[in-house]
Amino acid sequence: MLSENVHATIASIPKGNPLSMNALPPAHIPNAHNLYEDIDYPRYWDGIARQKLDNLEHHLVRDLLPTHGQRLIDIGCGYGRLYDCYVNRLEQIVLFDGSESLLRMAQEKTHGKALYVLGDVNHLPFQPATFDSVLMIRVFHHIDNSAKCLVDLHRILCKDGYLVMNYSNKRNALRIAQFVLKRTSLNPFTLEPLTVEANFFHHHPASVSGLLTDAGFGKPILRGAGMMDKIAAAFGALSKIIPHGFLLAPLLGITSLAPWIFCKTTAIKKEMLRHVASFEDLFKCPRCAARLTHDTHRLECIECKSNYPIRNGLIDMRID
Repeated sequence: MLSENVHATIASIPKGNPLSMNALPPAHIPNAHNLYEDIDYPRYWDGIARQKLDNLEHHLVRDLLPTHGQRLIDIGCGYGRLYDCYVNRLEQIVLFDGSESLLRMAQEKTHGKALYVLGDVNHLPFQPATFDSVLMIRVFHHIDNSAKCLVDLHRILCKDGYLVMNYSNKRNALRIAQFVLKRTSLNPFTLEPLTVEANFFHHHPASVSGLLTDAGFGKPILRGAGMMDKIAAAFGALSKIIPHGFLLAPLLGITSLAPWIFCKTTAIKKEMLRHVASFEDLFKCPRCAARLTHDTHRLECIECKSNYPIRNGLIDMRID
């Protein structure tokens, strides 16, 4: 089993303590995988409105993910916020993030029960068809090449593998109202991504649907989120009685009027789930795509000889 080989490889490596978090995300960072390094992301979810949104996202992820499976990767797992949504459903779990500080927190939160990979979503270091479930929440809006991202996700999924992701919806109800009332010149109906904040892309639902089809995915199931939390924020002391919006999510998904759209879709392809006999069978070199070998302290590419260290239970697959 993969889990036995992984734990045998890294069990003897002492776990490090989580790194300190003391800042909010800066306005612009050149490398997207560094966007959440050394920030207090858990604190982002403080307050009644954010807690309602967090609860809703947990409900949606639990509802959309399959109830059982072999191997899941949580891309952009952060500090392991959604780990409880799938921990008892999948036999093997890979937590993947670009922030070492957040991944250390995830390692502590999950008590070392997953495989922890530090890397860049633009250079996924995994062999084809290595997963039957991919979860990617609050990541797609940071990806500048969204078409390539979805092609890469399709590559690492097996036949009929599940992709559950979300994106920021440029054609939401508020943006439509602002445009109709001429309070903004930003047109929510055009298909190209809307970039208002640095490192943040808002997508038209029809555009994402087309990108999913082009990448080889089937018709998605849609859910909407991000409206009831804003209503709750305006109700002050009465905000606790405002529902988090799970019952409205299907309607808000079908109409695509919510600020956040959650998608569940499957990979249409012929490759069955890859048999993983040893630890390195999961990976490919993110530089040259060749196979890797491993020892206790590193993975090494058989072609370009690049080394990827294993430090305190984290496999560092970053290439810059």
